[in-house]
Amino acid sequence: MARMFSLGLMLLAWASAAQAGGFGRWEIGLRGCSLRQGQMGQPQLLREQKQNCVRLRLEQNMEGLLSVRLITPSANQLFGSRSLVFAGVLAPGQKPMRCNADGECKPQWPIRLDVTTVATNVELDGSPAPTLPRAQLAKGTCLLERHRLRCEASDSSGQRWEAQARL
Repeated sequence: MARMFSLGLMLLAWASAAQAGGFGRWEIGLRGCSLRQGQMGQPQLLREQKQNCVRLRLEQNMEGLLSVRLITPSANQLFGSRSLVFAGVLAPGQKPMRCNADGECKPQWPIRLDVTTVATNVELDGSPAPTLPRAQLAKGTCLLERHRLRCEASDSSGQRWEAQARL
């Protein structure tokens, strides 16, 4: 009898963990995107570039935490790809992605993210040289819907990042 009770508890714990959202990622090809970055209050410094974004990757390392990564090919293919990442916590009332044991996830649309960090190694000046990713504390939002996304964030010094894409 105790053995059946233990087995029942293990199954209950396993089922709860499976429903918890887990961790993993989801990726999709993009049909186009626009990235902007620069200083607020200085429109001449806000640069925009239509990027040939090839992928969108959502990474959920812990339930409730999400990163939105826009991946663009590097100007110099020897150095791989470049990316702009908006990371933060799901807005209140949002559901985490459902992930299986292999780390494959499915988003639950729409997704609203309260951005707390931005990381980038995308240089909008066209420089082919690779750069190390720079992460900065920031405040902003991302809205991801089934066919589009819009993210914007800024840091305390007025640096601003914006991204729009069609999925």
